Formats: sequence, structure tokens, C-alpha cells
Amino acid sequence: MSEKPLIGLTSTIMSINTIETQHESVESIIVYNKFAETVRDAGGIPVVIPMGKPEEANYYAKLCDGIIFTGGEDISSITYGEEPHPQAKKVNKNRDDFEIELVKKAREHDRAILAMCRGYHLLNVSFGGTIVQDITSEHDDSINHFQTSATRTEPTHTVTIDEDSKLYKIVGEKEVAVNSFHHQAIGEVGKGLRIAARASDGIIEALELEDKDSKFLLGTQWHPEELRHENKNMMAIITNFVESAKKVNK
Repeated sequence: MSEKPLIGLTSTIMSINTIETQHESVESIIVYNKFAETVRDAGGIPVVIPMGKPEEANYYAKLCDGIIFTGGEDISSITYGEEPHPQAKKVNKNRDDFEIELVKKAREHDRAILAMCRGYHLLNVSFGGTIVQDITSEHDDSINHFQTSATRTEPTHTVTIDEDSKLYKIVGEKEVAVNSFHHQAIGEVGKGLRIAARASDGIIEALELEDKDSKFLLGTQWHPEELRHENKNMMAIITNFVESAKKVNK
């Protein structure tokens, strides 16, 4: 039996209260369990990557066969050379710096990369791209991209996938319904990346590498791990990523 690939999951730090801590707020490493569940279902072994110093990124990139860049805070505008928008939310510059270096090292070691929501924005910034800091303030006639009327497992708008993209080959559909939990979006696309999907209002919903022969690298604005039970093509995104991660040379 072939060895299962080790899939790193990026995380953040939050203060939480527990019975064990006598209701005292303590800093804790946080990542949604749904990511771990989905990796197991796709045949991988999930491991949590704690937020660290940029110089530690190389160790995690070498250890893992693939890395999922997960959701969370806004990307700090300083990270891509802009001043903060009045509607900017909580940021974590230390996380930005660590994960940008993690993208760089993962690419150097030819690791598979899947990025979602915040991770998708971080991926674009790591390639030199920018962020739309607040969609409703900066885009006239935008649709609602921050889902409040449905659960996380229910899609609320559609995206159109480029039929010439690797994403289309995985999903097999030109139009898919997705969930949506963001007030920021991709601005200028990073060098070396191409647009793989858009929403009806023009917001960029997926990015992949221009080089179609390169290692798996995909970013989605939506959360396929939340939709995988209702749409088998969303699970196909995770499965293709994990299968690609199996093919690394260490």
C-alpha cells in the first residue's frame, strides 16, 4: 500500500475560554476541523501548521507533501503596499509574513498547494498581486458575497469557470453554485497566475498557474470542503490536490 501524503493545514491564533483553563482566555491554535475531515476523506493525513516565523517555513514545506492555506483574517494592506480601507477587518501581519514565505518554500520544493478564501487572497499577494479591500465600497452593482442567509454548506451564488482552465478539467462544469464568506476580493492578479473563474459581477473567484504543466496550485474564493457532500465535483478539487501531493520527491 502506498503511503498516504502528509497535508499541512495553516492555522491562526485566537484567545478562547475552556473549562480546563477555568474560563481564562488563552491563546490557542485554531483551524476548522472540516479541513482535516476532508483531507482524510480524500486519502491524506492532515497535520496542523502553527503560525510561526518566516524562517521556519522551509521546515514545514519540506515536511509536508501538500499544503492547504485556510481561511481567517483579512490580509494586511501593508503586505501589498496599500493603506487600510475604512472597512478593513481584523488582520494578522505575522500570519501574512509566515504564510507568504510558506508559499515560496512550498513552490521551491514542488509541493501541491490549495488555497481557500483568506488563503486564496494570501496566495495572490505572495505572487505580487493586490486585494480589493472592500467589495461593496469599491465595486458598483456587486452581488452579495458575504453569506448570511444560508448555512456554510449551502451555495448562495454561481461562478463561471474558464473552459480552458485546469479547474474546469477537474470540476467538469462551466457554471457551479458556491458558498461565499468574504468582503474582500482579488484585485490585480499576481504574476504567473491566471483567472480560472469569475462571479456574475466580475469578481475573480479562482486562480491557478499560467503554466499548465506545473505542480498543482489552485486558489478558490469559496470553500469546497463545505460543499463536498452536496456536490461531488467540489470533492474532486480536494481529491485532485491530494493525489498531486502523493507525487512529490523528498
